[in-house]
Amino acid sequence: MKQSYGYGLWIFFSTFILTASAWAATVQSASPAPAPGLQSPDSAQAALTLESPNPSSGLEKTLGLQFYGDVRFRFTYLVQGQDYAPTYDKSTPLWIDHELNYRIRARLGVVKSFGDEAQAGLCLISSGNGDPTDPYWTLSGGGTFLGIGLDQAYINWTPRFLDHQLTFTVGKFLNPLTYSPITWDENVVPEGMALNLKTSKDTQFTVLYFRLVDNGPATIEGSGADPFMANLQIQQKFNVADAQVALTAGYQYISNVASFETGDVGVTNYLNNPVNPPGAPLSITAKGMVGDQTNGDQIPEMHVVEGILNISHTIGEEKIPVLWTFHAALNLSSFTINAATNANVAFNNPSLSDSNDLALFAGLQVGKVIHGGDWAGGLQWAYIQPDAVFSAFNDPNPGLAGHNNNTWFMGNVDIGLFDGVSLSLAQYLDWRTDYDVFATAPSNVFGTTSRAPMLRTLLDVTSTF
Repeated sequence: MKQSYGYGLWIFFSTFILTASAWAATVQSASPAPAPGLQSPDSAQAALTLESPNPSSGLEKTLGLQFYGDVRFRFTYLVQGQDYAPTYDKSTPLWIDHELNYRIRARLGVVKSFGDEAQAGLCLISSGNGDPTDPYWTLSGGGTFLGIGLDQAYINWTPRFLDHQLTFTVGKFLNPLTYSPITWDENVVPEGMALNLKTSKDTQFTVLYFRLVDNGPATIEGSGADPFMANLQIQQKFNVADAQVALTAGYQYISNVASFETGDVGVTNYLNNPVNPPGAPLSITAKGMVGDQTNGDQIPEMHVVEGILNISHTIGEEKIPVLWTFHAALNLSSFTINAATNANVAFNNPSLSDSNDLALFAGLQVGKVIHGGDWAGGLQWAYIQPDAVFSAFNDPNPGLAGHNNNTWFMGNVDIGLFDGVSLSLAQYLDWRTDYDVFATAPSNVFGTTSRAPMLRTLLDVTSTF
């Protein structure tokens, strides 16, 4: 009875937050230029940028260094009711409970410029459990010491003889791509090299080479290859009336995808082939992707094309900023989910024939929190089929662990408590896009066989300095 009451109360609370998000976004006061780090929880491209440092101390001026950082305290609550439909079994008295955590993320960085052509940066971050999408410490260790990791270490070169139109970056650096939560989480920092070319003020090309695993020399040809990710994006900006529009087209290739499966038949079959490089440290099957049973339960290498539309404008006399984002991604090398490709589908729903290649996102953000008293709000909808995108790096916040095989609605309300400190409240309602790939018997595990929505609440207090 206690669980049923709490679940019903949380449905009411979730509906209230989603409604309040649209209302609160319009109550934002007029604000100057944006301040990184005060956006809604882990919103797309909300990472600290090079513009955030503001040298103020004598030490910074003397050494030519710029220090920056932020600290975020997060309260997170997850609850899900049990609904076995269409496989409801009254004889199985299983109920899904709730989960409550207190978490912290901290970052501290420094940037050094060398004239107007080169720049080097270093940033440390709370390491969490090592997942690149989740650098948060969960406060449950009885006061034990927590780990620190390397977030960024990079060198930028923007040659003067090319009029600073070309930027070449090497190391571990902020994501240079345009993205939304269906493809990247804002905490992920690629490792490798990037090239950004601006052929005009409104046209740019971005190339990213992300080295995922370093494998040493091997005695068998091919088994020493380094799994990697390669991205190419082209962006064109233009104005339509008073709105600024950005169109982005992209392509992504990921090699040796099956090496990122963990604990299943797919990775075993992959590793049994001596020409394949070793397994990788990241898990994608734990984050919603599924293998093809007709190919040894392996996930094929990925060729993903994408299109992104961003529209920004202002409303009202106070010029409140509004940002619309629409994003679609399609995996050209995926397979259909049916009884032949998935054993659980063969039992749960033998007639099923689902596509497995599409991810969609639509978002609206109104207002921006910069100073104390500022308000903002937003809404999101997303849909990600199991193998539509590479699940190791996209948003983990919806549902139990976000990522793939998810569709969600999210509403957020943000307020500036005072300059440099903000409060953000986000509410997610999350479902799986394909339940038939899960176990054939009802389970009381979060985010599996129950068709009831996963309700996740995030309450953040963030201080940026």
